[in-house]
Amino acid sequence: MENKISERIKELLKENNLTPYKLSIDLNVSKSVVHYWISGKTTPNADYIIKLSEYFCVSSDFLLGISDN
Repeated sequence: MENKISERIKELLKENNLTPYKLSIDLNVSKSVVHYWISGKTTPNADYIIKLSEYFCVSSDFLLGISDN
């Protein structure tokens, strides 16, 4: 079963019509890091959870699956 963070990142990419490559450029991480997040092989550390929540204008609780908004 995939982790909630990977599901949420995929959902947000789709909703915002973004590619993993674009996200990697905007967050200044490698493409492989974003693909690992999406596949659930790794999870973003706390700094990147904050960056992702700011980037997508969602709460960190949403990314972590604690809340649905």
